[in-house]
Parts: sequence; structure tokens; C-alpha cells
Amino acid sequence: MQTLSNQANILLVDDDDAFLNFLATVLQDEYSHRVVKARSGHEAVSLLKDGKTFFDMMFLDYYMPEVNGLGVMKWMQQEGIETPVVMLTGAGNEEIAVEAMKLGAYDYLRKEQIDIQHLGTVIEATRERRLFRIARQEEEEKAREIFLNKEATEKVRTVINAITPALNSALADIAVELEIHARNSLEALPEGEARVKMNSIVNEIRRQVNVLESGINGLLSLYQLVYARHEMSDALSELERELEERISQLLRRSGGD
Repeated sequence: MQTLSNQANILLVDDDDAFLNFLATVLQDEYSHRVVKARSGHEAVSLLKDGKTFFDMMFLDYYMPEVNGLGVMKWMQQEGIETPVVMLTGAGNEEIAVEAMKLGAYDYLRKEQIDIQHLGTVIEATRERRLFRIARQEEEEKAREIFLNKEATEKVRTVINAITPALNSALADIAVELEIHARNSLEALPEGEARVKMNSIVNEIRRQVNVLESGINGLLSLYQLVYARHEMSDALSELERELEERISQLLRRSGGD
């Protein structure tokens, strides 16, 4: 989890130069924060869009020409910019403050009632709430990742369970066919070196089939233990489709033979 440093990067947005300079001086001289000033909603959007400076938070005036504070916040919401906002309002703008909170503002202050001593508390509380939100989002993302990975793992197991009977059946058919053809071939050969050699070849094929069967069953058992990543889900679905098609083709050919 991130931790707070004493000094913060703060974006101040207000078209009133006198108030803007006053608040910037307080934040710099009283609290030693770094301050960037924007004198319009357009300028604020430009600074946020540029992304060269990370802002820990911003004080955003509501009443500005062209693009007001709510307009900036709506743009931020559309762009997924999560810089914490403390909305600055005037007397009688409580409805605006409520609307700002709905758009994700962390707090609001009435400009004529700003208390310099209280300002530091507002800044720290806003930054702490942001860290809490980040931590909660990270936990939610971890939980979602675990859930999706479990789904992907179940998909792996479903694929394995689907192909295992077909593979075992195919191996059993190979073993049966081998025994039938081997017996017929051996019986057709006279006693002697050729029959001994054929018997040796058949025994080696039996051994290889047993090795293949053990290896496949071992791999299938091993893959049952795999913990899959959810990014693999599409690939797993495609693999399942391809395996089912190949097995169907082989079974059709086998039936035709």
C-alpha cells in the first residue's frame, strides 16, 4: 500500500486570480505543498490530459466560464482520471456540492468559509481517503483475479475430462488391434528366426504402447492440478474445440476402416 509523503502536488483551479494566489500562498508557505495553478476549466483539463505532473489532489472552483467545475469532473470521469477533487463553492451552492459528490468529489468547501487551520486537515483526509480507495480497489481486483483464475482452471479440467475417455478408448483399441494382428502374423510365420524377430518387434511395440498410455495418463493427471490464468480462457476454448474435432475425425476414420 502507498504511503503519504508530507509534501503534496496540488492543482488549484479558479478563475479568480486574487483567491487563487491567496490559496496558493497558504498551501506553499503554511503547509509546504507544491502548487500548480490553473485559471480556467480548459487549462485544468489541459494539465490533466498532459499527464506530465502527478497531482495528489486538486481544489476545483465550481463557478468558471465556458467549462465549470462540474464540467471538468465529468470529463475526468469519462477519461478515467481519478485525481481526488475538493470542490470550491460559494454561498447557496449546496446543490452543486451534492452533484460534485455524486461525480466522485472527496469533499467540498465554501470559499468564504475556508479556515486556514482546517485546510491542512482537509488535505490529509482527502489523501488518506484516496489511499484507502486504492487499497480497496486493489483488494477487489485481487479477488476478481482469483475468481477468474478459478474459472479458467475449471475449464482446463473440463477439457481434460472431455478428452480423457476418448484417449483411453483409442489406446485400448490400439492394444486390442495389436494383439489380434500380432497373433495372426506370428501364426502365419514358420518356426525360426523370422518368427523370433517378429515376436521381438511385437513385444517392443507392446512396451511402447504401455509407455505411451502411462505417459498420457500421467500428463492428464498432472494437468488436473494446473492453476490456470484467466487470460488463457479463449485459448482453452479454442484448444477444446480443436481436440474435439480431431478426435471426431479419427473416430470417423477408424469406423470407416
